[in-house]
Amino acid sequence: MKYMIDYSFRAGGAHEENLGNAESLTRAFAKWKPEDGLNVLAFVSNLADTGGYVLVEAADPKVVFSFVSKFVAWAEAEVVPVIDVGDAVPLGSAATAWARSSSKA
Repeated sequence: MKYMIDYSFRAGGAHEENLGNAESLTRAFAKWKPEDGLNVLAFVSNLADTGGYVLVEAADPKVVFSFVSKFVAWAEAEVVPVIDVGDAVPLGSAATAWARSSSKA
């Protein structure tokens, strides 16, 4: 299963506090390696440097939870299960056909 993780850094403290949080995140991230069973497909930052996106694949959602929960002190995250567009289009077409036929009098 693939998951899109939308993350944003926690901020709002005093300037020095925010800098300290950024430095501690950098130190922690340098020690991180993907959990067994977590395949990181893309890890990108937005251009404002306030967050970004991670596209991961894992058979067990607990592996994704483990990854996200390690960084909860520094970042908020929204985790959304996703499927490839190539898989979504035929499923959506079938759903539309069903809705059309089911709603006829």
